[in-house]
Amino acid sequence: MLTERRATELRPAFAPLAAVLARRHRLDAEDLEQAVWLLACEHAAGGALPRDPVPWLRSLTLRECRRLTRTAHDERLVPVGDAGAGGVPSAEEQVLAAGRRRAVRTALAALPGRCPQLLAALADAPGLTYREQAERLGIPRGSIGPTRSRCLACLRTLLHGLRA
Repeated sequence: MLTERRATELRPAFAPLAAVLARRHRLDAEDLEQAVWLLACEHAAGGALPRDPVPWLRSLTLRECRRLTRTAHDERLVPVGDAGAGGVPSAEEQVLAAGRRRAVRTALAALPGRCPQLLAALADAPGLTYREQAERLGIPRGSIGPTRSRCLACLRTLLHGLRA
């Protein structure tokens, strides 16, 4: 039987090997270790562990690393934000993007003073110079940069508050 105490005693026997193998094969070390523990627990549930479990755990770690390496090469991850098949975003991506837009609009509306107006103007016409933006907004050119920084800091704070 594999008790928690026994598992704690055995972990140093294979955890360093799992870390080295994971790094070498570009796997997640915690995933590899967890997979080994799962197999060890399944084996222990079906009977007893071998008399000397250390070599067995190391061998199990090597076999599981080979298996995970094969399956990792078969999987193709799609980076977040990339459109799915045919260049169309998935339904999940569309819902998440809509939620982010709503959160930004809500936070923008809650900003103090000229911040909503300034950030909207900068977003609507990103190619304009500060001089051109100052003329459009009727504010001094030298205050656009510092005001933008303060507004973005406020926006960041509001958005972090919405996530919490």
